[in-house]
Amino acid sequence: MNFVRNAWYVAALPEELHDGVLGRTILGDPIVLFRTPEGKASALFGLCPHRFAALAMGTIKDGNLQCPYHGLAFDGTGHCVLNPHGNGRRPAALDVRAYPIVERDDLIWIWPGDAALANPDDIPDFSCRTDPERRTVGGYGHVACDYRLLVDNLMDLGHAQYVHRANAASDAFDQLEREVIVRENEIEALMTIPGGTPSVLMAKFLRNTNQPVDLWNDIRWNKVSAMLNFIAVAPHGTPKEESINSRGTHILTPETETSCHYFFGSSRNFGIDDPAMDQVLRDWQRQALVNEDKGIVEGIEAHREVIRRYGLKSAMLACDEAAVRVSREIDRLTQLESA
Repeated sequence: MNFVRNAWYVAALPEELHDGVLGRTILGDPIVLFRTPEGKASALFGLCPHRFAALAMGTIKDGNLQCPYHGLAFDGTGHCVLNPHGNGRRPAALDVRAYPIVERDDLIWIWPGDAALANPDDIPDFSCRTDPERRTVGGYGHVACDYRLLVDNLMDLGHAQYVHRANAASDAFDQLEREVIVRENEIEALMTIPGGTPSVLMAKFLRNTNQPVDLWNDIRWNKVSAMLNFIAVAPHGTPKEESINSRGTHILTPETETSCHYFFGSSRNFGIDDPAMDQVLRDWQRQALVNEDKGIVEGIEAHREVIRRYGLKSAMLACDEAAVRVSREIDRLTQLESA
């Protein structure tokens, strides 16, 4: 499997570890996550070194992860701390690989590559998720496609005009202004739609106003598949900084070559204490991400073999610049690591 391994990916949401042991395949490898008695998140290679039983089927005993097959137990560093057989010897062969883990911005990040290269300073900024001036709702989804199909999808948010037309289409789409900004380890696509009628979703943000509005729909990409978007709306002519807006978490972690984990969230600066607005955002996430985007990209994945058989190449449109730049950067990172 051709993945960039020397990078930070999201392995789980913190609440997923509340119930003990979590098994998750990441970049094709079985990973088991749990918390130590001190509450620290830990991630180990998910197969017991004895007979390769799945450690995700194990339990927490005395603060350690116990294999379900023969009872070997491992601490958060992967060191075997209990061998209940024979004289109880615990040679190094009984230890399990532990992965660098950082819990930040209400996300659990994992480094699946060379641990010596893991630098927490390289984790992209998603502090909006814990900003006390914002309210975040979100979750986790599983999508049966190559993660790069969703990267393409997200780096052109203009697709909302068609895929999400019932809630997000704008009657001013023909006035769309685009800009792509390339920085070191970061690519940002900016999209502005000036002077339109509020979409169904934006009208809910604005409490159903019908006056002309400006809409901003920007997205930032960071190595390898962590994206943060900025959806904003304001009465026409209002500065962007004074908008009603939401910063959206869109982080993809490859599971296999044809499936991925999707960690999403919406961190808004309005209606902070309004449960009804929470529901508006949850309904939007379910409809747009789980039903609409998921259906599009899984449909493309389902025809992958036909595309390969006929040697089909994507025809490019003007809206593809950011997605193409990101795709080329992922290719570059992959080739660099392979070399």
